[in-house]
Amino acid sequence: MAAQAKPGVDSVLRARSFREELVLHLQQDIITGVFQPGQRIVERELIARFGVSSIPVREALQDLESRGLLTRKLNHGYTVVQLTYEDAQRICELRRLLEPKVVQWAAERITGEEVEGLERQLEQFNETVRGGDMAAFFHADLRFHRLIWQASGNPYAAKSLESSMGTLFAAGLARNERDTKAEKAAAIDRPAEVEKHRRMLRAIKAGDGERAARELLEIATGFERQFLRDE
Repeated sequence: MAAQAKPGVDSVLRARSFREELVLHLQQDIITGVFQPGQRIVERELIARFGVSSIPVREALQDLESRGLLTRKLNHGYTVVQLTYEDAQRICELRRLLEPKVVQWAAERITGEEVEGLERQLEQFNETVRGGDMAAFFHADLRFHRLIWQASGNPYAAKSLESSMGTLFAAGLARNERDTKAEKAAAIDRPAEVEKHRRMLRAIKAGDGERAARELLEIATGFERQFLRDE
């Protein structure tokens, strides 16, 4: 447990590891709907659940706030973000403007190691299609995009996308959970979505930034069509 760690460098490294692990666990819980939009996150419950001190829990919550997944109010703590229809529209506008350029930068700057990471993540993405788990599908999709943002070499653009896209993906999953069976069947062709991402990755690997950006816009447009369709 973090509270029992010895002071010094080791304890700092262990605390950092706890923080990163907590962020991954809690992010997945939000994306997959374990925590619902508008739900309050109780710090002491997380401390008990993960068996760690309050420090890494608080730091993880701050990170999730910066990723746009949590909001914080004075004397109230953290709650899971809850988008309005207008909020989603504004985020989609930002995505159409910024993410194609970030994908283009990634095609110009990506390393061999980063390509391998994207290929592994794409296969994990494909596995979620065969498994039929929509929550896992959304989570794998977001992780794939995040690796591209990191490969762009522009941490400022990546941070901007991080703080908005996680929110949008979580809201998209929540929307899917509310859909009827018929609406779900019509909404997302998951094998086709994976193939779109595969084409984008091919363009990135080939260093063709313009083609990669076009593929991203097709992906983004499809997501908007599904998510922003009339109620």
